[in-house]
Amino acid sequence: MVLAILLSAGMFLFEEPDNASEISPENLLLAFSDDSHYWSTDLVADKIIKQDPALLLIDVRNPDEYLDFSLPGALNIPLENILDPEWEDYFSAEDYDIVFFSNDEIYADQAWILLQRQDFKNLRVMKGGLNHWAVTILQPPIPKQSDPEEAFALYSFRMAARQYFGGGSIDAAPASQPEKIEITRKKKSTAAEGGC
Repeated sequence: MVLAILLSAGMFLFEEPDNASEISPENLLLAFSDDSHYWSTDLVADKIIKQDPALLLIDVRNPDEYLDFSLPGALNIPLENILDPEWEDYFSAEDYDIVFFSNDEIYADQAWILLQRQDFKNLRVMKGGLNHWAVTILQPPIPKQSDPEEAFALYSFRMAARQYFGGGSIDAAPASQPEKIEITRKKKSTAAEGGC
């Protein structure tokens, strides 16, 4: 009887788990807390403009939202279908930089976690999602005159990206020097001559 207990305990200890290919929850938490899996909207825009063949954009919103507006070349895989076997070939191809996005980061983060748990590689999330895309790429804020030179270079890139993505012309570029304001003084009016 002792031998049977030892054999069953040995089978339990040496049994290979069914989810051997999955990443452990501890490692998943560490990977998620590291912000390196986030890509900025500027980086994504740059890769789209340069037509990077390794970029694979995945819109995880529902099909109606995808049809209303999405990024050029994006594939629509709704979050509820992300683990369907038909998409596994996309995620297992290590030649791609897979970038998930949604309106914000919530659904994209969930897709990243689900697929990272399955131990797929090269998974990214566009920081801020399409809401941040609209603020940074489609309607970039004009830097203040006191901002560093890098802010003006970034603004120039964003305005060019805005034009590329059909967001308007580049006629709103900031002046390199602040506008000079002319101050004109009113002439004093003289008191009426003669008295009362």
